[in-house]
Amino acid sequence: MYPDYHMHTNFSDGHHTHDEMVYAAEASGIYEIGFTDHISLKPIGWAMDLGRVPELIDTVNRTQHKSNSVTIRFGAEVDYIPNLVNETRSVLKSIPLDYTIGSVHFIDDWNFDTDINGYQGIDIDDFYRTYFKLVGEVAQTGMFDIIGHADLAKKFAVYPTFKLQKVYERCAQIFSDCGVVVELNTSGKNKPCAEFYPSVDFLEILHHYRVPITLGSDAHVEQNIGQYFDEAVNLLKSLGYKEIITFSQRKRIPINI
Repeated sequence: MYPDYHMHTNFSDGHHTHDEMVYAAEASGIYEIGFTDHISLKPIGWAMDLGRVPELIDTVNRTQHKSNSVTIRFGAEVDYIPNLVNETRSVLKSIPLDYTIGSVHFIDDWNFDTDINGYQGIDIDDFYRTYFKLVGEVAQTGMFDIIGHADLAKKFAVYPTFKLQKVYERCAQIFSDCGVVVELNTSGKNKPCAEFYPSVDFLEILHHYRVPITLGSDAHVEQNIGQYFDEAVNLLKSLGYKEIITFSQRKRIPINI
C-alpha cells in the first residue's frame, strides 16, 4: 500500500489520536503516513488551537520514535488566507515540518467547504474563477510543498457554465513554474461530487505540464486511511505517471508506482 500524506487527528477535526491512526495504518499495510492537522490563522472550528503547537510537536515526535513499522512524517494542512501570509509563514517556521499542504477553504469570510448555504444566490462562475485564482496564489507564495484538493470548488456538485480546461491549464502552468506538488485527494469520492480531487481532466493536464503528484486520503477517521488508493494509483498509471512524491524535511523523495 502506498504512503498516505493527508490525515487529521483529534488535534484538529479528526476523531482519533495519532497512535490510533498509526495502528490503523499498520493494520492496512501502509508503511508511511503523514499527519496534517489543520492550521488556520482565520478562526474556524475545525482548525487546531495554535496554542497547542508545542504539544503537537511533542506528540508527533513521540509517535515517530515509538513506531517501528510505519514511517511517520510531520505535515500540516494550512489555510491560505491572502491578508495573513506573513503571519502564516511565521507560524510554519516554528514547526519542524516535513511538508506543508496549502489549501483554500475560504473566499473572504465564507467557508465554502462546509457552509453549503453560502452557495444560494451567488454567481457560480465567479466563484470558480475566484477559487482557482486563489489556488494559483497558494503555489506562488512559496510556503507550500503540496496543493491540497486542488479543485475543491466542485465538492457540493455545483458547477460553472463554462468549461474549465483553460482554468486547469493556467493553474497547471503556475504549479509547474512554482515547483509544487499536487495531491490526488481520494476523499472526493465520498462527497456530492463523487470523484477524486483533482478530476481526471485536471490530472491529465497536470501530467502534461509535468506536475508531480502525491497521495492523500484526507482521513478524519482511522477507517478511511488509504481509501481508494488502488483505484487512484491505477488512474495515475493510466495517465502516464510513473512515480509519486514523498517528503522528508521539506525535501522530495520520489517513489515508483
